[in-house]
Formats: sequence, structure tokens, C-alpha cells
Amino acid sequence: MRIGVFCTYENPLDDYIHCLTTQTRLVQHVEALGFEEAWVAEHHFNPDAASPSILALLAYLAGVTSKIRLGSAAVLLPFRNPIQVAEDVATIDILSGGRFDFGVARGGPFPLQNKHFHADKDVSRDMTIEALELIERLFAEEEVSFSGRYYQVDSVRLAPKPLQKTMPLWIATTTPDAIQYAAKKGIGLMGGSPFPLQKVVDIVETFRAAAPGVDPRLTLARFYFAAPTREQALAEAQPFIARFSERMRGIFMAQGKGPAFDAEGVIARSLIGSYDEVIAQVQEIQRRAAPRSLLLKPASLDAAKNLQILTDFAKIIRPALAPSLVTA
Repeated sequence: MRIGVFCTYENPLDDYIHCLTTQTRLVQHVEALGFEEAWVAEHHFNPDAASPSILALLAYLAGVTSKIRLGSAAVLLPFRNPIQVAEDVATIDILSGGRFDFGVARGGPFPLQNKHFHADKDVSRDMTIEALELIERLFAEEEVSFSGRYYQVDSVRLAPKPLQKTMPLWIATTTPDAIQYAAKKGIGLMGGSPFPLQKVVDIVETFRAAAPGVDPRLTLARFYFAAPTREQALAEAQPFIARFSERMRGIFMAQGKGPAFDAEGVIARSLIGSYDEVIAQVQEIQRRAAPRSLLLKPASLDAAKNLQILTDFAKIIRPALAPSLVTA
């Protein structure tokens, strides 16, 4: 199992320069610790998650790192021109020396995104799949003509092409049809930090039922804070989780979906506790979901403490896991 970080560019100080600088330093820090991956989220119209320009951020990270793989978690395809996405992804792949992992999603549940990008949420899944099919063809074929419901191109030649001959693909989805599509196409799965473990297991089982023998290459994110005692971990993580939960609860309730994302529930679904507790939690995730990659989302509002707990994971927690759980 590979270990990485999940980057959402938190901005608790309402200082975008500090936010971007801090996240860059974090990615460089985990690369030095031997982490294998860093994935960047795409969010819009949210001052607490300053990562709308996901491909620009990844291009910059490609220039300030040398070994760690860089992933998009995820490019929200309904909000973008697929030709431009293909060009940007190919460029980043070249700049990174072939270290790019391409994850996509439909976006949501954030109505402002659909509203301002003029992408109806009822068709955004179909737009995502159609855009991805076009992008794959642009990567693989010399010249592409494409006539779909949402996108049409005539004799397009992508320049440049990605450095990787086959671009690694992932999709973030909980929709059975989209999971089955991913399975049949050999596209990997991404699971978000708040997902209950049983839901993740169900997604993986749906994938495997649709394509027996195909590796779902699950990339699973989890909020993380470990300390010598559970009480210390909770004291530090609770302000971060409360801030996240309040924001998400407001979004869901505004859509008439009722209460959701209570802080205690999010903590229960996270890697938060003593070192021994986190080791046991990671082992449980591996036993039940067998992810290809586990992405840690540091759960502190203090940037220095986030660096420290990632160091603790590398020096205390990872060595305590069975060798089969930590090899790439």
C-alpha cells in the first residue's frame, strides 16, 4: 500500500499567499519523508479551500518536486473544456517527468459550481464520462474527430502528447453506473475522506462484480492526526473537524437534505487517535478495502503540527505496519 497526502489548500488565516506556500512546503516535506503520492483537490468559490486552479497548482508542484507522484483529486470535467484539460494534463505530465495521475469527477454536492459553470447536475455524470472518453482519445490517437451529446471536435491533433504512453486514470464516484463503467474501462476508484468505510467497501465490491479480476486501484483519503494519546489527538483535531463539518452541514441543509456531517461521525471515520489506535485503523482499512494508496489529510489548523504528524506517520506508524501494508 502506497502512502500519500491529500491537499485541499485550507486557508484558516484567510491569507492566500500563506495558504499556497504552506501546502507547497507540506508536499515537499512528505516527498523527503518517502511518501509516494500527493493529490490535489479542486474546489470553487470556497475561501477555506483555495484550490480552484487545480492544474496550475499541480504544474507548480511538478517544478518544485522530483520523485513524488502528483494526482488530481479530481479535475471536475463538466466545468472545463476537455481539449484544454487534455493539453494541460499532457503538459504537466511532461514537466513532472511522467509523474502525473489523472483523477476526474463530476463535482458536487456544491450547487454554486453547477450554477456558475452552467453544468446541470442531472447530466454532469454523463458529461464527465463523455469528456473523459474524448480526452483518452486525444491522448492515444494522432487525430481525433468526435461527435457526442455534449462535445464535438473535428480533426483535432493534441500537442503536446503526455510523456506516459498510457495515462493512469481514476474517477471519484459513488454512482453504481459510473463504478461499473470504471470497472469495464479499468479506471481506478477514489474515495473521499468522509466516506464511511462500509461505503468504500461497497464501491469496491460493485467494481469487482462488474469486472472480476480487475484491480480497482482504490485511492482512499482519510483525515489524520496521531499523538501519543487519544486525548491529545482529539484536542488538536477537533477544531479542524468542527470547521469542516459545519461547512458541509450548511451545504447539505441548504439543499434540504437534513443534518449530516456531525463532527463525531467524521472523527469516527478518520485516522485520529493514539499511535497504536491509528495503526489499528490503518490495518482495518487494509483488511476490508485493500486500497492501493492511502492518502493522509492532516487534521490541524496549525501548519507546523501538520508537518510534525506526517513525520510521526513516517517514523512511528508506517514502520509498525506489516511489510505487506507499506510496500508500493
